[in-house]
Amino acid sequence: MKILELNQIEKKFGDNRVLNGINLTANQGDVVSIIGSSGSGKSTMLRCVNFLETPDSGTVDVCGEIINCRDENLKKPSKDLQSKITLIRRKLGMVFQSFNLWSHINILDNITEAPINVLGIDKGTAEEEAMMLLKKVGIEDKAKDYPAHLSGGQQQRAAIARALAISPEILLFDEPTSSLDPELVDEVLTVIRNLAEQGKTMLVVTHEMEFARKVSNNVIFLHDGLVEEEGHPDTVFTNPQSERCRNFLFNRRE
Repeated sequence: MKILELNQIEKKFGDNRVLNGINLTANQGDVVSIIGSSGSGKSTMLRCVNFLETPDSGTVDVCGEIINCRDENLKKPSKDLQSKITLIRRKLGMVFQSFNLWSHINILDNITEAPINVLGIDKGTAEEEAMMLLKKVGIEDKAKDYPAHLSGGQQQRAAIARALAISPEILLFDEPTSSLDPELVDEVLTVIRNLAEQGKTMLVVTHEMEFARKVSNNVIFLHDGLVEEEGHPDTVFTNPQSERCRNFLFNRRE
């Protein structure tokens, strides 16, 4: 069942056109890895899904909530449009490359903030569910610690638990391991692998090619704001049709 569709998404920053007509479809349970060189538009595309960036044109369809970005005034949205964007965001969990945990509250409070204040879940239930999520990502013993007392890998696992706390339909990962020391990368990738095995729908912007090859069922290679190559990882990584994609993958192997 289709759960996400981007159609002809365009985005400019001043005179710099970052996305040039992106098309993407994900079905329930898909793991879509998005790869490409720095500046290819990967993170911007991901941020357009939940309107952290406002697309200039194209349509975004998240679980049947559709926004035509050319027809709507996204810079000054109406109340109806604001409500629709809020509905879309509640269906999405975002994990950033730099964790974005609130430093002034402990890990448990970081995770329960949205369920309590956005979803209206009572504190006791939210904390019970948060502890289950912390156990799921392997850091239940860190619930009362502040982010500064955790390693980078632990902070990112806490950020994943926070994203899961709103029970999203889709998880968005923006380079989830790029801020981590090499020895901490695998602990975060293991959590994401486990989520994939559980059937969670995910879009993952990543530079971890082996992870993308093993975990994804679809890989998208972006170049200059366009989908240059798309397909099953076995095909993209062994027999890419795009010369740019071949060069990108070959240079990473050297």
